[in-house]
Amino acid sequence: MTYVGIDLHTTNMVNVAINSNGEVIREAKLLTSTRSLEDFLGGLEVPIRAVVECTSNWYWLSDWCRANGVDLTLAHAKMVKAISYAKVKTDKVGAKTLAELLQADLIPEAYQIKRELTRGRLRMIQWREKLQSALWGQAIKYNVQITDSQCRQLDKLQTWLQSKLPPAANRQAELLIAQLSQLQGHIHRIEEEIEKQVPFEAAAERLMDVPGLEKVRAWTIMAEIGDIQVRDSLSAIVGWYQELRSGGSHRHKSGNKDGNKYLRAAFGQAAVSAYTHYKGVKKFYRKIKRRSGRPIARAVVGKELAKGVWHMLTKNQGYKGFKGQPVRAASGTCWPQPINPNA
Repeated sequence: MTYVGIDLHTTNMVNVAINSNGEVIREAKLLTSTRSLEDFLGGLEVPIRAVVECTSNWYWLSDWCRANGVDLTLAHAKMVKAISYAKVKTDKVGAKTLAELLQADLIPEAYQIKRELTRGRLRMIQWREKLQSALWGQAIKYNVQITDSQCRQLDKLQTWLQSKLPPAANRQAELLIAQLSQLQGHIHRIEEEIEKQVPFEAAAERLMDVPGLEKVRAWTIMAEIGDIQVRDSLSAIVGWYQELRSGGSHRHKSGNKDGNKYLRAAFGQAAVSAYTHYKGVKKFYRKIKRRSGRPIARAVVGKELAKGVWHMLTKNQGYKGFKGQPVRAASGTCWPQPINPNA
């Protein structure tokens, strides 16, 4: 068997191949292309196992390895301590270290799940929030308050602003509204594509009982979590808190930014929707907000939703309510929900 460590970059890659005895049998710095891979791996003893760190451009490499019978392992970049803590860091040393760790079966694996649609939707929602905040800021300069209900009807909002803002500010508001309208159309198209491509699962259906989680957001969380049975808790993924279980020393304390930023964004958006439309969640949110402020309160609500999701998926059970209390929507929800800068 041959073990190949790949240090992958945008324009070039460094490959190091070792045999079962740990001896280097081939190494080279090549252009990042399938032809270079074919030339490098040609003639090596089969079966071939390869490993690469989970950088942003591993997708094509995974497809090529799958098509050519190469067993590719995706290494979690931060968890490969032998590389991240090494005193001498070069591409060749990194590739050789990856190959040696693969031979010893010590590679901390990352999940090879492609999530372009769900992650693209989350990014567009974040862009939409920035545009809404910019529009709100433009209007507030002239003491004009834009409400959430007005943001849901952009045509009427534009007509209303024409009588409230001076010509220069009104022109800028028109451009922002046009961008919002176009972006909203793109979000709907992505959601329709997700519904066509993503298989519907019973677990995703159960998640829709959680406040703030609709169909597409539930699918997004399922895709980001992967196989939750091998996870100790959602805290390592969400990155807000050191632990999820109650009674911990880090309870209600903001954590670092490690973890999955897309999952963190999904739970953050779910938290906003939950405390906007569910009285029980809103009451809890306001209690935390008075004590710790809006950002912490929003994060705490998201953490409570994450706890519920974790119990539902690991124990294969239904939703038992927010902090043990049944919840019911206070009003009919309107999707998508705009983010109010004052929330």
